[in-house]
Amino acid sequence: LKIEKVDRVSPTLGKEFTKQILYGGLFAILAVSLIIFIRYRKLKASGALILVSLSEVMMILGVAAMIGWNLNMPAIAGIIAAIGTGIDSQIVIMDEARVKGESIKQQIKKALFIIGTAFATTFFALLPLTGMLGFLGIDAAGAGLLKGFAVTTIIGLTVGVLISRPAFADIAKRLEE
Repeated sequence: LKIEKVDRVSPTLGKEFTKQILYGGLFAILAVSLIIFIRYRKLKASGALILVSLSEVMMILGVAAMIGWNLNMPAIAGIIAAIGTGIDSQIVIMDEARVKGESIKQQIKKALFIIGTAFATTFFALLPLTGMLGFLGIDAAGAGLLKGFAVTTIIGLTVGVLISRPAFADIAKRLEE
């Protein structure tokens, strides 16, 4: 890849961008909440899904702060990607929990297997973008411009698979019982 141009953004524009990102995030939360409510028509199920997603954002930001990761535009895009896959995973859990025939425990196991497979695929697809394979002679693709996206997305996916997906599976199990 060849870098064609690098621009600097003044602090006053950065402040405006931050405000617009917050408004965009609020609009996205409202739009997703509305679609989820229309899909499930249950306030408890919809609320649980949105609440777990918001807590996942807080966990991602917490891990990023803990490791000293700077949030630039690609990193914010990574958070959005992680939340999108998180909501998708929660929908898989919710839909599997609603299927009649097998025990709820079996349904949740199937859902978590699907989610684990998707996690592994995405994790290994993003790994070259992080530059963590430098010892193999594989540098970060895009000269590190996508590194923030890849690292933040991997943090979000890992937090989701290890913490919020199992927690949501338990919530879904309780809602269906």
